[in-house]
Amino acid sequence: MHSRPYLLLAALALTATPSYALDIDINSVDSISAAAKTIAARVVAIYGIDNQATGTVGNGSTAPGIFPDPYYWWESGLAWDSMVRYWALTGDATYNDLVREGLLFQIGPNANFTPPNQTKSEGNDDQATWALAAMTAAENNFPAPPEGLDITWAKLAQNVFDSQVARWDTDTCGGGLRWQIFSFNTGYTYKNSLSNGNLVQLAARLALYTGNTTYRDWAQKATQWSLDVGFIGNSGQVWDGTATTTNCSEFNHIQWTSSVGTYLSGAAYAANKSSTKFWQTLNLLLPVSINTTFTTQGGVLYEVACEPSKNCDTDQLAFKAVLARALANARDLTLDTSLYHRDSNQSSFSNSSASNPGTPAGSLHASIDAILRTSAQAAAAQCSGGEAYGTDCGSMWTAATWDGTTGLGQELSALEILLANLPAKALAKSNSTSTTGTGSAGNGTATAGSTSGGPSSSSSAGASTTAATSTNGAMAGSEGSTFALVCGLGMAAALVL
Repeated sequence: MHSRPYLLLAALALTATPSYALDIDINSVDSISAAAKTIAARVVAIYGIDNQATGTVGNGSTAPGIFPDPYYWWESGLAWDSMVRYWALTGDATYNDLVREGLLFQIGPNANFTPPNQTKSEGNDDQATWALAAMTAAENNFPAPPEGLDITWAKLAQNVFDSQVARWDTDTCGGGLRWQIFSFNTGYTYKNSLSNGNLVQLAARLALYTGNTTYRDWAQKATQWSLDVGFIGNSGQVWDGTATTTNCSEFNHIQWTSSVGTYLSGAAYAANKSSTKFWQTLNLLLPVSINTTFTTQGGVLYEVACEPSKNCDTDQLAFKAVLARALANARDLTLDTSLYHRDSNQSSFSNSSASNPGTPAGSLHASIDAILRTSAQAAAAQCSGGEAYGTDCGSMWTAATWDGTTGLGQELSALEILLANLPAKALAKSNSTSTTGTGSAGNGTATAGSTSGGPSSSSSAGASTTAATSTNGAMAGSEGSTFALVCGLGMAAALVL
């Protein structure tokens, strides 16, 4: 048990006056920020309070940074990632010391998020989740690690990247990451989309942050392999995984919001760095698939594989957090694209055709924004449970009233969908300086992106006020291969941009 003074923040949450349900004005930054603050306090309470009914304070895990059972290690990393983003978009630094400690205590002896306490269960997707949290810290100039650690947020992410590309397995399936790191773990013979999608995202974010072309090339390489092997289907579906014992010839066709979400985030960051047709196509195709698979007719996100049957497990309850962030990234980091109806059976979230573009149906960004706004309002309505406050969040945003569940995954998903409706801020790059003094230097020559901390001064919420700053640098691969990619995905070669 580690007793820390700022765990008293969680105790204070117990004595707060109940507010009973979250009521948000989707057009108000202040309203959304206030709702996010309520959820952030609940996340900290889950981390720091063993028994909320009695108010016993103290992290129920064996080490700082890890949320108590039943939450697995990866979800702790996701939680700190969301809390960094919460600070970046709201300016509320209340929990920064707690978040920083949680991240740093789990870096391990090699400073690559492989702590000894996780050897028996850590997978590539788990490790990358923590690296992505470090990347969020670097991009937003989060307060730096103490000088005595001689490490930066970006370097932590780079170390994970280096360790993962060393595990790129060409002996089976022509490449790809296995799900598990260690051969003695169940799942070592499985290659999953989340591990490989996380590598794509990590590489793309490092490419944008550092300007280093090695990361850029790996983002494309891992994505192209995912397309070639069949992780990403012809219509943008992202399948869960495949076995090395069949040389990746047979797939588990379950679809999860987290898997498509991490590929979408990777594509958005990569397109911001270099807006080639390869990345433009993926940034259209994946949202089309998301709209088809993971949204209701009313435009609310849901976990199609488990929500209808009400059997989502602890991990799966957090997956929508990944997709909510990804959709915000796709809106905020990419150039907009015109959408068209091709026939009466298609939704407005459709790709175009060069020969028959059909009826205009708005833009990609507007369509994404509509889903984020509708889902945020639905999520807030679900945050009406629990006896203590009446603001605990449920998971089924499609339900009009609280679904009776509570937990970390529900809170993180609700937090991320709310944050997706706040104005974005420009991302820092490797030679940025900040009033918080992060020193998050990385390898590369990229120029500074922004100053640190806090939301936009705009009084209204909605789509990002930060324009995508894509450059038309050459990605690996020729226009010929890009054309083959587009046709192979069943899309027209020409997009209306």
